[in-house]
Amino acid sequence: MKFMLNTGRTIWQGEAIEAGKNLELYKNAAAVCYMNAGDMLKLGVRDGDTIEVTSEYGNVVVSVITTKEEAPAGMIFIPMGPWANRIVLPDTESTAMPSYKGPIAVDVEKTDKKVLIMTELMRQSYLE
Repeated sequence: MKFMLNTGRTIWQGEAIEAGKNLELYKNAAAVCYMNAGDMLKLGVRDGDTIEVTSEYGNVVVSVITTKEEAPAGMIFIPMGPWANRIVLPDTESTAMPSYKGPIAVDVEKTDKKVLIMTELMRQSYLE
């Protein structure tokens, strides 16, 4: 299914960074995709299912969570971090930070693949 991806910081992702990026807490806060309930129904997923998100820049497997606030149909949100880095514009324009802002066209599909912890994700990113 086609979606527009937006990214940004969340309170939970910020809190988890302070605790440690190698912890399960960080994965649970940043390796997630927020989606509205109607889109989840169309995609055939429930909270905690895994999805694969693919953009022109790459792909990543994350867990899906129903948005708590109203979200437009066709829009998904993934917190800033290593998982979002796999699918956003990698050009940093000399800032050392990927381009997170602005919607990015993505394809989303349900998957049985597992969500990688950050160290596994980094190894996969640099060994491909």
